[in-house]
Amino acid sequence: MPATFFVATSFLDGGRMWNDSIIESVRAFRGNRLDLSDAGLGAYHLDSIDERRMAIEALLGQIKYLDPNERREAVACVQQSASGALPDDLMMSSKQVLQLRQAGMQIGAHTCSHPILARLSDGDALNEIIGSKAALESLLQEPVSLFAYPNGKPGKDYLAKHALMVQQAGFKAAVSTASGVSSLGSDRFQLPRFSPWDTGRLRYGIRMLANLRNMKPQVA
Repeated sequence: MPATFFVATSFLDGGRMWNDSIIESVRAFRGNRLDLSDAGLGAYHLDSIDERRMAIEALLGQIKYLDPNERREAVACVQQSASGALPDDLMMSSKQVLQLRQAGMQIGAHTCSHPILARLSDGDALNEIIGSKAALESLLQEPVSLFAYPNGKPGKDYLAKHALMVQQAGFKAAVSTASGVSSLGSDRFQLPRFSPWDTGRLRYGIRMLANLRNMKPQVA
């Protein structure tokens, strides 16, 4: 089976994900102290690269699980602190996605705008799931059968009803970010996965064994 690249379709051909807006805003800020206290987001010293990195991590952690409207407002507040326009070419283009497919990569859906599905209404969540499948199939001119839950933590980022939505939308399987390994008895719409960051065989093997021992439950 070829490797799969999962695509959030709203960001093709320009645009930024909310987290990129936070990162680029902090990077672009010209002062040494970023005060977002009025928005309830705290104040940060930005004298060094490490301090900017810590500020970004703190802001992402606060904003990630806000209600979608509150998250947009928080991102806009941070973005106003940046001087000048932020880059709008951070994501892949439709042409690049086609080139990946032509090179042998499989393309999977990842919603339209990469929201936390558990924070959306049922209607909005279903639109995100179905819309991403339709957009990719229109681009690729072939069925798209795999789906990845944004962020992907079972019970926190997506719920059992979302796994059912993915199945009803016509996908054949979906992956979470729960640790573990897949077996014949695994739920095809909640397959665990992990990132092979290791460059050596020994560490990679140890990580695989750890996933066998530390499997996280899926949502029922």
